[in-house]
Amino acid sequence: MDNQQGFIKYIVIIAVILAVVFLGQQAYTREFGKNLISGAESQVQAYAAKGSNWVMSKVYPTISGEVQKRGDVIKNEITQEKNKVSENISTKIGNYFSGIADSILHPGENNNCAVQPAQAPAVK
Repeated sequence: MDNQQGFIKYIVIIAVILAVVFLGQQAYTREFGKNLISGAESQVQAYAAKGSNWVMSKVYPTISGEVQKRGDVIKNEITQEKNKVSENISTKIGNYFSGIADSILHPGENNNCAVQPAQAPAVK
């Protein structure tokens, strides 16, 4: 019995869909369909406008403020990292040139040049 009721239900649904499609093609129901679609379209536009206004008034300021704060934090971090890299590079360059100057002024002494020769492995 249960299968027959489900089968009948599906046949009725298919018949309703076919009737709607058939009546939608008829000239006298075409105007009704246009009015129905026009009314639905205006409702959707009204809801979309309300939703857009709500997003612009409530959500956008919150998000944009948070993005601005995060952007400022990121800019500060980037600036700090740039400064650290610049200081690191300038320190290394200074150490390199002071090592070269020491090796020129004091030849033969063990200087701390930035570039040390590689030591050969001990032979056994």
